[in-house]
Amino acid sequence: MNIKTNNKADILIADHQVDSLKLLSKILEQQNYQVRQAIDGEMALMAVETDIPDLILLATNLDKVNSYDLCRKIKENEKMANIPVIFLSNFDEIGGKVKALEVGAIDYLIKPYRQEDLLGIIKNQVSLSLKIKQLQEKHNSLEQKLKLLEVSQKFNQKIPLESHLLYQAIAATNNSIIITDATAPDYPIIYVNPGFETMTGYSFEEVKGKNCRFLQGRDGQQPQLEQIRHCLHHGESCHITLRNYRKDGSLFWNEMSLSPIKDEADKIIYYMGVQTDVTDKKRANKEQQRYKASLQKMNRELHELNQKLYRLANLDGLTEVANRRCFDETLEQEWKRLTRDKKPLSLILGDIDYFKRYNDKYGHLRGDDCLKKVAATIAKATLRPADLVARYGGEEFAVILPDTPYEGAKQVAQRILESLRSLKLPHEASEVKPYVTMSLGVGTINPSAQTKANYFVDEVDEVLFKAKKQGRDRLIGVDKQTS
Repeated sequence: MNIKTNNKADILIADHQVDSLKLLSKILEQQNYQVRQAIDGEMALMAVETDIPDLILLATNLDKVNSYDLCRKIKENEKMANIPVIFLSNFDEIGGKVKALEVGAIDYLIKPYRQEDLLGIIKNQVSLSLKIKQLQEKHNSLEQKLKLLEVSQKFNQKIPLESHLLYQAIAATNNSIIITDATAPDYPIIYVNPGFETMTGYSFEEVKGKNCRFLQGRDGQQPQLEQIRHCLHHGESCHITLRNYRKDGSLFWNEMSLSPIKDEADKIIYYMGVQTDVTDKKRANKEQQRYKASLQKMNRELHELNQKLYRLANLDGLTEVANRRCFDETLEQEWKRLTRDKKPLSLILGDIDYFKRYNDKYGHLRGDDCLKKVAATIAKATLRPADLVARYGGEEFAVILPDTPYEGAKQVAQRILESLRSLKLPHEASEVKPYVTMSLGVGTINPSAQTKANYFVDEVDEVLFKAKKQGRDRLIGVDKQTS
C-alpha cells in the first residue's frame, strides 16, 4: 500500500496525446495534486505497480496495453483493486461507456468537458480513495498486532489474560476486541477492550457474560450470522461484515475477524473477535454505487437524446429517409473509402414526373403523402443496409450504392420503376401515365483522388435529364468504369 510522505494526492494520467496529457497535468498540479504521466498502457501499468496512485485518469486510446485490458488488470490485482479509474474519451460511444463500467471504471467522461465538473469529480473520488486507504492501513496495522499476539499466545499459554503487556497491546488499538469463553455454553463475553466500549457505547460490566448477538438487536436474520455459527461448530476462523447497533440504537457496519485460541492440548478455549467500524467505507461504496447507477441512467438518456439529434440532423422530416446533408456526407465518405479499396460506386438520381402538376391538381397535402409513398417504395427496392436512400430535393430522390457495379445499379433502378408502376398512385395530370411515375439517371464509377464526387453527381444528373427528354418513366445510365 502506498503511504504518502506529504499531503498531496497522487494522480496518474495515461494518454498517448502529449498535448492533452500536458494540459491536464498542468491543471491538476495547479490544484496541488501530485501528478504522474504515462503515454501508453505498458508505462501506465509499470507506474501503478511501482507506486499505487490515489486516482487514475485513463484515455481510451492507449497503445501497447489496451486501455480496457489495463483497467481490468488493475481491478483483478488485490493490492490495486480499490484505485478509482476514470476513462477519458474523444468520442461518445455508448458501447465504450458500458465496457468501461464492466471492467471496473467509476466514470466515463467525454471531451471536451467543463474544467470545474472534472475537478469536482476528481476531488470526490480522491477523497473516497484516501478514506478507503486509511481504513485499509488501520486494518493492516491491527492484523500485524494480532499476529504478534498469536505468536505470544503459542509461545506461552500460561501467560494470564490480564498480563500488563498483553493488556497494553490490546488496549492501544482503536478497534474493538472481544474475547469469549469457548468452554462455556453460548460463548459468553469474558473481555472487551476500551475500543469496544468506544465503538458500541457499552461498558465491559454491561456486556460481561452475554453472547455477542445482542449487538444485532432485532436484525438477527443476517446470513453472515449463519456463517459465524458454522465456524464455531467446526472450530474455524472467519471474516465477515455485519450490521450492528450501538447502545444509543444507531447503526454501524462491523467488519469482524473471528479466530479460535487453543491450549497446549490443541483444545479451543477462547474465541477472539476483532471488530472494525467500516460504516464510512460502506457509505462511500453506497455513494459510489448510487453514482454509477445515476451515470448509467444519464448515459441511457444521453444515448436516446443523441439518437433524436441524429434523426433531426440526418433525416428528412417529411419522408423519413436521409436528407440532403446526410447524402452529401455519406457520398464523400464512400468516395474516399472506395478510392482506397479500388471498388465501384453507383448512384441513382430520380425525379417524380410532372410533380408540380400533381400538387396543382391534388393539393400539397396529397403531394406530401405522395412523396412519403415514393420514398418508402424506393427504400424497399434497395436490399442492403449499406445502401442509402435520400431526399435530394423537392421531388428528387437519390440512392447511393457502394461497391455496386453498373449492372447491379440498373437492376435496383428497374425495381424502383416497376414497384412505383405497380403502386399506381393516381396522377391524372401526368402526360406519361395516369399514375405516378419517375425518371431515373443511373451512373457507376471507380472513385479516385483525381476526380471530384460532385462532378460524378453532375454526370448522373445529365443522364436523368436525358431520361426526361426522351419521354420520362424510364432510366438512362452512364458507366464511367469503362470510360
